[in-house]
Amino acid sequence: AIIDRGEIKLYGELESLRQGMGKSGIMIRSSKDIPDEVINEIKRSPDLGLKEIKGNSLIFIPDRTTETSDIISFLSSRGVKVEEVIKQEASLEEMYSNILKEAEPS
Repeated sequence: AIIDRGEIKLYGELESLRQGMGKSGIMIRSSKDIPDEVINEIKRSPDLGLKEIKGNSLIFIPDRTTETSDIISFLSSRGVKVEEVIKQEASLEEMYSNILKEAEPS
């Protein structure tokens, strides 16, 4: 459970809380530069959740219906050679911070 000032903000198993927050990230590194056409196509696919491009690496925060394998298949089918995949889970601190931001009045 995540509690703020005596009020339960979120309750459940750690993995289900992480999934519910939808803040897990995926970094995929290619062995070569990713062609601009592929990057533009990724940008036009919001479900893939491209967040950042760093050289040969792409960082995604996909929507809840998109699996890591979907992103890898997308890239592979367009000739991108995937060299490394790193899944980055949201920390409890990040989850807590996000919950508090969502709870703040606008």
